[in-house]
Amino acid sequence: MIAISGCASAPSGGTLDQQAQFGGTTLADLESTDIVIEEQQLDNATTQDALASYRQAAELFDDPERRAKTLRRMADLALSSATEQEMAAVQEDEERIEREVDEMVYKNTMQQVNTTADTQRKLALLDQAGNIAPTVAEENVDYTTAISLYQELLSNTSDPNERAEAYYLLSKAYAMDGDLERARQSLDSLVSQYPNSEWALEAQFRRGEMLFSDGDFEYAEQAYADVIRRGKGNEFYNQALYKQGWSHYKLGDYTPALGSFFTLLDALNGHSELDNDTSMENKLFNDTQRVTGLAFTNLDGAESVRKWFARNGRRDYEPDIYRTLGQVYLGQERFRDAAETFDMFVTVYPDSELAPEFSSLQIDSYQKGGFPTLVLPAKEKFVQHYGISSDFWKRHPDIREQYVGLLKGHILDLAEYHHVLAQKSGKPADYRAPANWYKEYLDTPPVSDNQGEVNHRYADVLFAAKEYPASVAEFERTAYNFPDYSEASTAAYSALVAYQKVLENTSLKEEQASDWRSRKISSSQKFGQTFPQHPEVPNVLRNTAEDQLALGDIPGAVKTAGILVNRQPSPSNELLRYGWSTIANGEFDLANYPVAEFAYGKLLALQMPATDRAEYREKLAVSIYRQAETAQASGNMDLAAATFLRVGQTVPEAAVRKNAEFDAATLYINQGRGADAIPVLEAFRDRYPDDPLSETIPDKLAVAYENQGNYTAAAGELAIIAANYKGKDDELSRQALWKAAKMQDRAEQPAASIAVYEQYLQEWPQPYDFRSEAQFRLVELNRSTGNSGQESHWLKQLVSTYREAGSNANDRVAWLAAYASFTLAEPNFQTFNNIKLGQPLKDSLAEKTTVMKAALADYQAVADIGVAEFATAANYKIGEMYRVLAKDLIASERPAGLDELELEEYTMLLEDKALPYEDQAIDILIANANLVTDDIYDQWVKKSFGALAELIPGRYAKFEQVESYVDIIY
Repeated sequence: MIAISGCASAPSGGTLDQQAQFGGTTLADLESTDIVIEEQQLDNATTQDALASYRQAAELFDDPERRAKTLRRMADLALSSATEQEMAAVQEDEERIEREVDEMVYKNTMQQVNTTADTQRKLALLDQAGNIAPTVAEENVDYTTAISLYQELLSNTSDPNERAEAYYLLSKAYAMDGDLERARQSLDSLVSQYPNSEWALEAQFRRGEMLFSDGDFEYAEQAYADVIRRGKGNEFYNQALYKQGWSHYKLGDYTPALGSFFTLLDALNGHSELDNDTSMENKLFNDTQRVTGLAFTNLDGAESVRKWFARNGRRDYEPDIYRTLGQVYLGQERFRDAAETFDMFVTVYPDSELAPEFSSLQIDSYQKGGFPTLVLPAKEKFVQHYGISSDFWKRHPDIREQYVGLLKGHILDLAEYHHVLAQKSGKPADYRAPANWYKEYLDTPPVSDNQGEVNHRYADVLFAAKEYPASVAEFERTAYNFPDYSEASTAAYSALVAYQKVLENTSLKEEQASDWRSRKISSSQKFGQTFPQHPEVPNVLRNTAEDQLALGDIPGAVKTAGILVNRQPSPSNELLRYGWSTIANGEFDLANYPVAEFAYGKLLALQMPATDRAEYREKLAVSIYRQAETAQASGNMDLAAATFLRVGQTVPEAAVRKNAEFDAATLYINQGRGADAIPVLEAFRDRYPDDPLSETIPDKLAVAYENQGNYTAAAGELAIIAANYKGKDDELSRQALWKAAKMQDRAEQPAASIAVYEQYLQEWPQPYDFRSEAQFRLVELNRSTGNSGQESHWLKQLVSTYREAGSNANDRVAWLAAYASFTLAEPNFQTFNNIKLGQPLKDSLAEKTTVMKAALADYQAVADIGVAEFATAANYKIGEMYRVLAKDLIASERPAGLDELELEEYTMLLEDKALPYEDQAIDILIANANLVTDDIYDQWVKKSFGALAELIPGRYAKFEQVESYVDIIY
């Protein structure tokens, strides 16, 4: 009979489904297993030796079965050994010889099968032919005879072992003939009838394989389960576990599948052959991990993995399960699931030494899946978990070197990404993120080859974030700590730019700004020394000078500018202009005006725009002007005047020329050199008729005239000034006209003075104090010329001015008003005093009281003004009028013809009538005298006391008694 192998090993490189359909171990493999250890004895066997063995095997034994097995085994051994020895050199020839040998043996064996009548011999020969058949061309194999013979054997024997073997071989024959259904039925019969036979184990496994191939996974699982129940020691145990798991998987029973797979993994874990990549154990272990991953993909993925190990305990290969699951997801292009799987391991074992690897796998998964929005957060998480600030970094110094390259790469990626985002937005605040990442990179050891470049970027983003102080430090670190960095000079110059930005901060206190300028100057000097050939050195010298000027270091700025203008090759015309202007302006500020004049001359020799040239010519003129001022301050007036005039000679168009010539004229005037001043002033007036200074020439001339004693001429110039400034500068006009009046007073020409004062009052009714003074002066002038009418007029105007001023009247205005009122009241008082009371008394008394009322009103007006000096006088005059009236009444003329009694009665009547007036006088005089309590004691108060002494002698006519004494101490 022909024995046909039924199970082929899993094809290398096939899909998991294909691999699951093969058992991996064939029956032929099992038959050769007994003599594998003997292969070492046949190392030198040749193809010819193998052929001889085949021939001898058929003749050694009379027993056909033993002869057939021996021949088959020896032939396999010889062929295998020969193949291994000569594979490399004669592989093609060996394959041809093997086929020829197998065909020859196969034909001879089948010929014997057809000619022998011995059943046992036929079985042995068919078994031998079955082992040779796979290498013989298919058309030369005849399975029908073998099948019929196995069936005949089953019909003619009741021996359990023979029947079990017959079922087994019949199944192989059916399988090789392609009738898998009957092959499986034969195996079904074997395991059901003879479950404990030596063939049952393999038969059950082969049943499972067939059922699995037919898709009958439920019964396949039962067959594999039977194999597994027969113990771990059986040779199909591992494969049965593997295929049982696959059967569950195919049925969708993923949890039982995982149970089988993990049982197999536990069995294989630690096996010595796992280190051999070509071993069956290694392959099975890896395949099982892969299918385990497949099973988990049908559950909750990584979460299921976590839960499984949480329930069943940790395993050495646990990281491999997470890794394999992730790889399965990647193969399915489920990139997000893969990333979450790798991350799950890190979540469960954050402190594992494998954590950085799994975090990297997560990032790779996002990258492969094209998820940039997830890649960056994952990288950020990587940095947070494993970076220099993390606990992981501190606890695992021994493995930093394994992942620090990835760590720094991720940091740099994050920095560059956020850098690009910030550049797109342009918002300073957005540069804070890349700055943090660049700093993280720089702080992470070891120092990288690109450390200088990254430090430069860090400085750039700090600058863009407007964190200028920090950027200064980083630019300088880049420039001077990384000498091999190609852009070091650029960084050094950028530091100076950042310094300038710091100084532009208006919130800096003066002390802070000074400190920053000092630091910038030092950095600039270091820049020039370190990178002297840098094209920006001339500009840096310029900026350094600017900073020195800002610090008030004018000598330093002048020195720096001197270096700039003397630099070789010569700097640009613009920088030369700056340098000479700094020297000129600096020397000017240092009061070195002759040097400044020289520097301005050098500066004006350079090319420049017309507007700049005009500016510097003006400064040249000013430097000459300052020399004149210096001469003037030193008392050399002649040199000063001459230098003032040199301004116009050197720079005729200079704006300062006007001042210079004006000052020269002023010096002449002050020196009493009016003759020298006049032509200068006249020339000035002719040259600048519309210039505001021309309007002051009359003032200068007025001074000159005044100095010469020509007050009338001076007054005339002042009047011109007043007229010129009327409506432009009214205050100046008013003062000029007032001064003109005063100047006329000095000329002692009253008529002219009156005219100017009257003009003043007409044009300037205010301020009231000057108005009152002018009116008072007119009172005096008219009094001096004997014009009493105008004198009275201006006295009355003084009073009117006071009343009009109201609350705006100052003390002087009030005093003048009181003076005027008192002066105006005096004539009535004198008239009152001069009126004598005669007969008829009624008429003369009426006349006198009428005048008295007018005088009282005038004096009351004086008192109301409130000027103490005139108020006491008015009060005294009022009291005096009452006293005089009383006195005059008593002393009045008596009517004629009165006898003595009538005269006495008449006198008593007069006294009665005079008494109220006297009492009134006493009250007023007492009130006036009592002002002494207010610290007022002038002549009028004193006179009041005198009058009271006469009126009330008992009270007021008391005198201090003075006794002599001798100032001698005995």
